[in-house]
Amino acid sequence: MKKSFGRNFKAWAFSSMALFFGATIVGCVDDVPQENRFTFKGELISTYLENNPDRFSNFIAILDKAKIGKKSSGSILKTLSTYGSYTCFAPTNGAVEKYLQDEYDKYVASVDSNRIDPTYPIYRTGINSPYLEDLTDSMSAVIAKNHIIEMGYMTADVSAGAFPMSTMNRRSTLIEFEADSTGRVYPVLNGNARIIEQDLEMENGYIQIVDAVLSPSDRNTSELIEQHKSFSLMSKAITATGLDSLLNIYEIDPNYDNTLYGPAFETQNKQQPPYPVEKKQKYTFLLETDDLLADPTKNHLGMSIQSIEDLEAFAREWYPCDDNIIGKYSNPENPLYKFIAYHIIDRKLLYSSSTGSGGFLLENYNHKDFNSEVNLPTAFDRYDYFETMLPYTMVKVTKPFTNDSEYIPYGSETPSSLKQQIVINYAQDMGTRCNNPNMRYHLNVVVEDAATSKRRPGLEEGFSQEAINGIIHTIDKILIYNEDEMVGNVLKERMRWDIMSIFPELTSNGVRWAQQDTYTLTYIPDEFSSRLKTNNSDTHIYYLRPHATGLGGYVNFQGDELLVTGKYDFQYRIPYVPAGNYEIRFGFSQSNARGVAQFYLDGNICGIPVDMRNTADNQITIGWFDEEGMSDEEIRENDKAMRNRGWMKAPASCHMTAEKESMRESVLAIRRVIGTYRLDPGDHWLRFKDVMENSTGKLNEFNQDYIEIVPTSVINDPTTPEDIY
Repeated sequence: MKKSFGRNFKAWAFSSMALFFGATIVGCVDDVPQENRFTFKGELISTYLENNPDRFSNFIAILDKAKIGKKSSGSILKTLSTYGSYTCFAPTNGAVEKYLQDEYDKYVASVDSNRIDPTYPIYRTGINSPYLEDLTDSMSAVIAKNHIIEMGYMTADVSAGAFPMSTMNRRSTLIEFEADSTGRVYPVLNGNARIIEQDLEMENGYIQIVDAVLSPSDRNTSELIEQHKSFSLMSKAITATGLDSLLNIYEIDPNYDNTLYGPAFETQNKQQPPYPVEKKQKYTFLLETDDLLADPTKNHLGMSIQSIEDLEAFAREWYPCDDNIIGKYSNPENPLYKFIAYHIIDRKLLYSSSTGSGGFLLENYNHKDFNSEVNLPTAFDRYDYFETMLPYTMVKVTKPFTNDSEYIPYGSETPSSLKQQIVINYAQDMGTRCNNPNMRYHLNVVVEDAATSKRRPGLEEGFSQEAINGIIHTIDKILIYNEDEMVGNVLKERMRWDIMSIFPELTSNGVRWAQQDTYTLTYIPDEFSSRLKTNNSDTHIYYLRPHATGLGGYVNFQGDELLVTGKYDFQYRIPYVPAGNYEIRFGFSQSNARGVAQFYLDGNICGIPVDMRNTADNQITIGWFDEEGMSDEEIRENDKAMRNRGWMKAPASCHMTAEKESMRESVLAIRRVIGTYRLDPGDHWLRFKDVMENSTGKLNEFNQDYIEIVPTSVINDPTTPEDIY
């Protein structure tokens, strides 16, 4: 359970987070003020650790040396003596000693190897001694911050994947659950640290006692893959194609200033929201292990793929090319290059979004009275689409809640169900058919959780997933892209993106779905996302995080929204889809705070301006109708009349209340049909310009909730008319 502390100090907890935000981001607080300390009798995290020196004296020394920030003299130990809300992963004395000795041994071994072979890299982590007293202040800060989350969490309320918030070091704390020989289930963090005592409740948070120091890898994605022998073939292919240079990118804007705040927002209590806390490039890599590639039953050719040449030969079956391209692995037209590029997703995706920011799909997210399981009920499949590094391609990611098929995870004797899995390129008809019979080996590819990955040969002793610039996941089938199959099967459907999903930087940098109490909004500065551009200096763009919804107020698809203010003129690139004809739709929430916008696609005007205000005249223009007392035929006729005007009701698959009232029932939630267009490979930009008369100084917010891109073949098929969901 996420907890605000102390027991009767909820307001204090929130104010303390604001204080700490200023200390860590602005960096102008030198010490913890005396008036911010607890005066009641319960133990704080700091006092519990100090009262048990036989177990935690080493960790206490590290916390005491660790400073909050470069401009702050306050230690992290002092921070844990204040009111607030924290999760502290506390390594035992033995764990700290082992960590220092192991790091020192690796350093010494690498120095010895370097003397023999100067090309051998020296292992540098900043630890050149096994003694605690030799640990530098900067390294102490790194270790300490890897063990602190600025919100209290019980392990019982965290799903397999990761803790909902990142650590003070802005790294994910991955979690899985393993049983020992006695049957006792332990939470395991980052693949190797067991929580041996769980959920010790303090006045300002929870202590989780761990048997190893948490030390997320400081390697980039390609280096982390190379570290695991189970990925030796994929690692060689990444290097051969030159895509390792892409996976080295992390720092994309060294001058990015995260201490800034955006303009105050009029209708959100005039709060001045912060910039995102970081601007980094991150990736997700979907990986086949060596044992999977070597299994001839996993592909229609019956190949045992054990070399780069084998992998290229297999890939050529799906990515045809001229003979003169073969062997030229770094050529983007080479089959091996295309094969590897399609495995790289354009953002960092954690296994579960109950982890907060950065999950594959929105699941078990409950924050500020927004509950994803009310909003997106399991009576419908849950899905999203993400672009890959293979130009103009994407993967579809699904939790197929409507599929009752049995699924047995690798190495398990206990059957599960497909509906509980994260599935890549889930096929139509509940995954039971494919147009190309050979694609049956390569559709419905399951992303394996960490516990399953660790049953793969070579990963049993530890699976380090998180790189400094991304994360790796194992998969259970060989993943390939086939245009005909995507067009005629996987993507032959109404595709719907939450608008905030199409900007990968928001997911990778902890903006989207972040669980933050202090701010409802995050300001998105110009050029923060490569897919979002402002055309004038009067455009101010905000991310509105998930918040309470209801038929009488806010209604939306996945809780969050894009909000824009000022005399705006901006544009974003729509997602890549296979070449074809599509209807594009714009989903938003009407409000008296909204304005009037002109839409453009690729510089061409799209119809007349769209009035987004909630007025009586506007509702007449739209033709929205109350369905109560209507027959099914009358509802269909009224839906048709709305479409003839260029409008649609919101989808019925999204519920706003626990009583299962859907967005379709709200007069405020609406879809505007922008038009039908031919989309060929390349960038396509939607532009929005404020055209409300005399709008300066008035409320003229722009709002978007989601975008739909629907193949006309789906809309025009009389045998399967589009449903209301």
